[in-house]
Parts: sequence; structure tokens; C-alpha cells
Amino acid sequence: MPGYHLVGSCNGLHCGVSEILEGYRVCFWNKATRVISRESPTLSFSPGIGRRTMFGFGYDPSSDKYKVVAIALTMLSLDVSEKTEMKVHGAGDTSWRNLKGFPVLWTLPKVGGVYLSGTLNWVFIKGKETIHSEIVIISIDLEKETCRSLFLPDDFCFVDTNIGVFRDSLCVWQDSNTHLGLWQMRKFGDDKSWIQLINFSYLHLNIRPYEEKSMILPLCMSNNGDFFMLKFTRNADDEYQTILYNQGDDDIDCPYARSLISLQGIEEKTAKLKGSEKALVARHEASHAVVGTAVANLLAGQPHVEALVIRLLV
Repeated sequence: MPGYHLVGSCNGLHCGVSEILEGYRVCFWNKATRVISRESPTLSFSPGIGRRTMFGFGYDPSSDKYKVVAIALTMLSLDVSEKTEMKVHGAGDTSWRNLKGFPVLWTLPKVGGVYLSGTLNWVFIKGKETIHSEIVIISIDLEKETCRSLFLPDDFCFVDTNIGVFRDSLCVWQDSNTHLGLWQMRKFGDDKSWIQLINFSYLHLNIRPYEEKSMILPLCMSNNGDFFMLKFTRNADDEYQTILYNQGDDDIDCPYARSLISLQGIEEKTAKLKGSEKALVARHEASHAVVGTAVANLLAGQPHVEALVIRLLV
């Protein structure tokens, strides 16, 4: 998609935006079929100094249509927002529509809208002035094309706040460069249903606090909520390592993670294979064990394996 940058993905369909002199244009791209839609009509907003635009992309199941939402913040001075504009465009539409009733925003977030269950969600500072502003989640209903505000957990501040989806639930987290806290909204739309999933310090992860531009990013979590895969970025060069954190027994594996694959599950799958297929699977699993053990022995601070027993499931 030359000239475009991706702003969202939903159900395998990607949304790209191209900035032109008159404003913006959007197209949709199915990577699997290599089909790219026609360009949308030109998106334009009211002129203003320091205008910023943010996009979100999602699916409206009621109309079976994919929609992109654009939010523009027009700044007339450094401390007062004159106007917030919001427009929506659906795949196959011939125009952009204005969405009414959107609150005045103090600032736009760093990332695009997060899609969940027919909605797009952002963390915003709402209000015309910082002294009267509040931090909220703005949730846009793609079917009704309306928005509402959801409150964040108690004692939540705006420092490096992020929003995402884990196990089909809306989550927010904060990385203060000393601690990481992550909350889950157990019932979507009910801002009284927040629970804290994790809260630990950098020191607990054997990470030195206050390192310049360091950042911890949650990547995924297990079904039972005990295991979290985290990405720790060390510096501006984006050198990073993955961390497997087990809050169930307070165990941390960094950077080498033990396998979570169930041997019983492998045995059940292997029982369905034929003779030649069993041998192939056995060699594959044995190679994982050998390589994993070799890596563990090379890492400082890791217990060395004195003996390795490999079960060939043939």
C-alpha cells in the first residue's frame, strides 16, 4: 500500500490512511486475498493551528460493515482547545459523516482506538482546561455511531496510560518507569467492574528503575490469568527482551522461559499419528529440548542442567 500507513486491523482486514494536501484518504486491504478497496472520499476538517488527527478501525456487526473513525483536535493556542471533530466512514460509503455529541478534548492519545465488541475505545483527557479536565475512556458504538464516557479505576492517573484487549476484556495499564499496574473491566461498559490483575515493581522483575526510555508492555495472558508475557524495551534503539511472569507462584523467567506445553497433550496428539509421523514429531520435540537446555546453560544466573532425559513418543 504505497503512500499509506496502517491505522488498524480487524478480523484480518486492514485500514490504511494516506495524508494528502486536502486532508486524508482511507482504503481497506485484505492481505489474504491481496484485494485493496477503492480510496474513500477525501476527509477534511475545519482549519486550525496545530490540528491533530487520530484514527480507529472496527466492525459493526449490525450492518456487517467495517468502519473507520477519525477524531481531530483543533488547537487555537497552547492551552485551550477550540473544537473537537469526529467523523466516520464505512466500507462502500460515498461520504464521511459527522458524529455529534462528542466531548471537547484536552489532548489526543498516542495510539488509535482499540476495538472490542462493536466499539472503539480511547483514553482521553476531557475538558477545555487542565484544571477542569478529567481522564476517561471514550467508547464509540459503531452501530449507533454515538459515544459515551467510562470512568477509569480509582486513583488512576494519566502517566503513560495505555489501553488494550486481553481475553476479550478491556484493559488499561500504566508504566510509571518504576511500577507496572494492569486493570481489567470484567463487564464491558460497567466502570464499577474494574479489577487489578497485576501490580509489581521493576525491582521485582530485576529491572533497574528510571532507565532512560525503558518501557514494559503486556503482550498476552494465559486463560487462567496466572501467566503474563511482557515485553521490556531497554532504550531508544528498541533493544528488548520478553519476560514470562507467573503471578501464581511469584516466579519470573527472564529472558528464557520454560515451556508451558503439556506433555499429556503431546501424548494425546501423538496417539492419533501414524508411525512415520510419530517419528517426525518425536525428533521435533527432542530438538526443542536440546536447544532449550543449551540456551539455559549459556545464560548467566540460570541453573545448569546436569542430565537431559528425552522421551521419544514413538
